Order: sequence, then structure tokens, then C-alpha cells
Amino acid sequence: MLEWSEFAERFARELAGLDRDTILIVRESDESRHYVQAMREPDRLYAEAVSNNFLDGPLLLTPSDEEVLSETGWRPPAPDGSPANWWTELPPITLPGDFDRLADMMVTALRDVQGVRRPSDLVYESFHRYGTGLIELVGFGIESADPERITERRSTRPLPLPAPAPEPDPELEDRLGDAKQRGDHSGYFDLLLEAELVLPATGQAVEDPSLAEFVTTAISGSTYVLVFTSPQAMSRSLGPHAGLYRKSTFGQIAAAWPDPTWSMAVNPGLPSEIHLDSATVARLDDLRRTAGQAGTVDAVVSHKRPQGVTVRLPHGARLWSLGESGPGVPVAVYDAMSARWSPSAADAWTPRGE
Repeated sequence: MLEWSEFAERFARELAGLDRDTILIVRESDESRHYVQAMREPDRLYAEAVSNNFLDGPLLLTPSDEEVLSETGWRPPAPDGSPANWWTELPPITLPGDFDRLADMMVTALRDVQGVRRPSDLVYESFHRYGTGLIELVGFGIESADPERITERRSTRPLPLPAPAPEPDPELEDRLGDAKQRGDHSGYFDLLLEAELVLPATGQAVEDPSLAEFVTTAISGSTYVLVFTSPQAMSRSLGPHAGLYRKSTFGQIAAAWPDPTWSMAVNPGLPSEIHLDSATVARLDDLRRTAGQAGTVDAVVSHKRPQGVTVRLPHGARLWSLGESGPGVPVAVYDAMSARWSPSAADAWTPRGE
């Protein structure tokens, strides 16, 4: 017979593997008003336990029942009825232990508050928010509430483990911060485009990168995709909310950019923090893809100007003075982000013939 401890472990795995816009309801088979439920939303995993707003008579929760829920971590219903149940949530950045704690909270609500005697007295319903059929959760250990409505099967996924942190470039964040402080946009972007980037991720995305989604935050009312230059930078930025992550590159992020109204926040809260709007993300990606041309498409100062020709210079193109027998010395470097030429350092060239 399935014990509560084993059921809680299975419950945690089902919560961790819950797909976006998918709902999981676990209820007592003989009393449908005794239930807990969870739904994976784009920015959180939201969970509820039934409240007195939906109970009456002998099913009403006592003050001591509600005290148990509160001490366990459940938040009470709102006075305006939104939400109307006891509720809690997990942020998009979670650790495997967070699912264990949520499963324990839901088991406590079922067993200690609603009075369900054993896991075998429970049934479940899982379904897509905008779907019609039910999903069979193979390995959950309890029965489906309506087997005839099952149209899809899903195997239980193991709880993900945090990926081992790779050895970061110990100087990368310092170099980015230094470039930002100097106003060296070109140097900053060169480092960013070449770096292996890190994005916060759910367990589902770590297990299967094809299911990866962007984790976002709100800054001044706008939506920003969180991007970091190392797991250590993510930990320093997010603190206790840092958890699982997936690796990516600037090109992969730009190719999968979800919304033109969103922006990118790189290393938020750190000295190397920078914000990029979607147009800048696309432009930087274009520079990244054409960067190989910079060594061969350099500009040369000349008194002759071709007519009717528009040349799009790549990032890093150099401007040369014109000597008596050809190009002389580099005098500036082109920053495609600002569309401006920056003077070369004074020690970067030496006049010829002197």
C-alpha cells in the first residue's frame, strides 16, 4: 500500500514536471470538495487548498485547521475572494527541494486538515488549461478520477538536480564592469557576444532544452529577460532565489527572442549590469554574425568619394590615414552600436618615416 511519505515524493515529481498551462487536481474520491490543486503559469507554479468559501456544514475548516494551514506555509484567502482558496506559489527559479516542500504542504492539507485517511482514497485529474481530455500520469500511484476521458499519457519525470557549475572566467565580470565604467561599449559587447551565458531555468527546461522558456522580471513596469554571464553571477544577483540554470549563447537567445516589447537585463544588480532593448539585441546579434568581416572590410580615408554607394561597416572596422604608398596608420575604430568612430589609442600607432 502506498504510504504518505512515498506519495509525497511522487507528488513532488509530478509538480516539478507540470507543463505550462497544465493543471493538476488531487481530491478525495468520495468527497470532491476536499482537494488541492496546482497550475503551471508562465511566471510561477501556483497552488491552492480548498477554503471555507467552498465548504459548509461538517466539512467546514475549524480555526485549528486553518492554523495548521497557516503554519505549514499556506496563505489565507483574500477578503475580496481573489484568491478564494488557501494558496501559495513557487517562483520560476526553483530548487528541487522547493517541489518537495510544496508537495509536503499539499499532503498536510489533504491528510491533516481535510481528513483523507490514506493516499489510496485519492484520485487525480490532470489536463491542459485549454484542452478537453485528461492526462494519465503514469507512476503517480493513485487512480485517475475519470479514466474514460484520458487522451494523453505522461511518464513521471525524475526531480532534476542542479547542473554542476563550470569553471567560470574569474575575470569576466570584472572585465565587463570595468568596460561599463569606462564607457567602452565596444569592449563590453565583444566580451558579451563571446561569453557562454547562463539563464535561470525550470527543471523541465534543464531536462529537455527544447522546452526552455525565458525567465523574466519587471523593471519600471517593463518586462526583462534575465541573462547572466556565469552561474556565480546568477547566484550573486538572485541570492536565495537562484536555482537551476541552462547554458546558452547570445545568438541562441536572440534567435528565440519571444516578444519585441521585452528587453534584456544582463547581470542585474551587479557592477556589470546592463539593459538592452529588443532592437539592440537584434542589432548586436547581426554584429556577431558579421564580425568575421571586420578584419577585411576596413575603411581608408581618401579624398575620392564614390557616388551612389552605401557601405554598411561592421563592428570593429578600422579607419586608416592614407600614406604616400597606401594605407598609413589606424586613426579610429567603428562602434556599430553607436554608429560612431572612436579615436584609436595614442600608443596604438607610430608615424612612419620619423
